[in-house]
Amino acid sequence: MTQAMSERSQKTLPMNGWWCVLVLMACFCFSTSSHAAESAFTDAANPSEPGITAVWSRGLHFQTEGEVVPLAEDGIHDPTNDAVKLLQEPYEAMAEFPRDSQGIIDWVQTLRQGLIDPRMSLNGEEEMYPVDFDIIFKNTGSMPHVRFPHLQHTEWLTCANCHPLIFIPQKGGNPVSMSAIIQGEYCGVCHGKVAFPPTMNCGRCHSVPNQANLRR
Repeated sequence: MTQAMSERSQKTLPMNGWWCVLVLMACFCFSTSSHAAESAFTDAANPSEPGITAVWSRGLHFQTEGEVVPLAEDGIHDPTNDAVKLLQEPYEAMAEFPRDSQGIIDWVQTLRQGLIDPRMSLNGEEEMYPVDFDIIFKNTGSMPHVRFPHLQHTEWLTCANCHPLIFIPQKGGNPVSMSAIIQGEYCGVCHGKVAFPPTMNCGRCHSVPNQANLRR
């Protein structure tokens, strides 16, 4: 079913949706070409697992910590690129955005409150095509299972943004793990960069009771 929906979406949805995400990711992409960026990465926080450095520890984020840090000094944007001067500072753009219990910006509530209005394309003429169904990941050990809600994601992304390059639309086709996510794969492609870091509020993902634990 998921594969069919993904294929149908890729055939019918305008591909302009790709450009929105490409522009967004370009704004937040990591720079390895500048000394300033490399210095910021060197000073990153301790990794959550031995030998693994969390992507979101490589720089300071207003959306996660409320840090008022200029874009050119955040360790994420390239300070040698003149375009960084054209971007609005996050502490100005996101000042009134709601935050979750851990102080991280809650983008779903930000959307619900009408504080942002994502575009399907650069010109904003096309409409979004959200789909409403969840996928439950049960390979979570003793942790509660993970609920992936398509609705909150497809309100501003098309199916082609994730399928098939990030997630193969097939049951059992994606060996998702926290180690992979922390290193920027699967969910970590966005989470920790333009969405909340998954290690900073476990309950945002691990929200489905694990029956194995309930029987103990």
